[in-house]
Amino acid sequence: MTEPNPAPRNSLFWRLWLRALTVRRSQAAVAVASLLVGAAILSMLLGVYSGAQRAMSEEFRAYGANVILAPVFSPPALSATNRAPGRSEGLLSEGVLDRLMAFRDHIPGLTAVPRLDVAVRIERPAPGARSRESMNAVAVGADYAALLSLNRGWRELVSAGSLDSTTCVVGRRVAERLRLQPGDTIELEPWALTTGESPPGGNAALSQFKIADVLTTGASEDGQVFLPLATLQALASLKGKVSLVELSVPGSPRQIERVIQALQAEFASARGAPVVEVRPIRQIVESEGKVLGTLRGLVIWLTILIMTIIALCVMATMTAIVLERRKDIAVMKALGAADRLVMRLFLAEGVGLGLVSGLAGALVGAAAVQDLGRRLFGVDLGFTWWTLPLVSIATMALAGLATFFPVRIVRRIQPAAVLKGE
Repeated sequence: MTEPNPAPRNSLFWRLWLRALTVRRSQAAVAVASLLVGAAILSMLLGVYSGAQRAMSEEFRAYGANVILAPVFSPPALSATNRAPGRSEGLLSEGVLDRLMAFRDHIPGLTAVPRLDVAVRIERPAPGARSRESMNAVAVGADYAALLSLNRGWRELVSAGSLDSTTCVVGRRVAERLRLQPGDTIELEPWALTTGESPPGGNAALSQFKIADVLTTGASEDGQVFLPLATLQALASLKGKVSLVELSVPGSPRQIERVIQALQAEFASARGAPVVEVRPIRQIVESEGKVLGTLRGLVIWLTILIMTIIALCVMATMTAIVLERRKDIAVMKALGAADRLVMRLFLAEGVGLGLVSGLAGALVGAAAVQDLGRRLFGVDLGFTWWTLPLVSIATMALAGLATFFPVRIVRRIQPAAVLKGE
């Protein structure tokens, strides 16, 4: 004997499923509304979290570098000349930048700014005066425009932009102490600040620079003076040397940690003892991680709470639907339908409601995210495409789970008892 063809049975199953979704839909209006609201809220929470994570990462980049390449610390000798300009102990070679190029190619948005810090004496020429005003400070040699791009919170007085070999930028405290304004001239001399001694060879010739701008940062940079890197290297006789390299690594805290590990592996692979230390700026990385962790926890707990409430609502609604359709179930069982087949029909109905509600709710939530971002945060959070399938699948799973418990009533329905008197 040949087995019966299952195709007609499957066709009948899907016809019953489609009819259950399209006929007497007032019974499932509450379930559809609940699932749609749940899907919309879930889509909105995921969109806000994803958009806020991107926006927050950009905002944290305004605080400057989050990773630093610095020379490995070694105890300095007690000799004063070891700390004088012209000595290269404790400095890096600019060759480290060549090894960073590979990471720039694989990490879009990676910014690297080498800088050289040298102790100098700043003098303000005072024609006709017997004594000239002066102070000790730190001169920073770097690409000034790149530093401004890296530290978007810095404020300029006249927006000087890039510098040339004859101009400099002074911090606000330096300008206030020496009564300097843009356009004034200062003289710089490399100085062994820790010993109070002048460089080897006697008094070095003073180099004059015109002040292009006054910088306000609210931090230690207010007491510094900024020059082009090559200019300060020539002034301090430290050609090709840098004190450190500031890096701005984009991405989440986990992505930043992975980049740090890759950099550590890269510079640890050199022959001999490593000379470069890769250090994260913990205040920035950890602060970003704490904020994002708090936001992630809030999203997770709100999602669990909302989904639980929605599941209970759908469960109650599906229970009412199953009880109301007891006669239909009794007829199907009397015609030979097994309990498992009837239960599959109701589960498919619940999943179908979840699919429709999930798609509609995900679109509603995405639109709400756009409006919420503009109204509350003043930014465009953007559309996160992966929330559409994720919310739809989650809503279908929730609807199926909420339907699973009520459909067990099917097993207790006895056709003879329900159809008695029909």
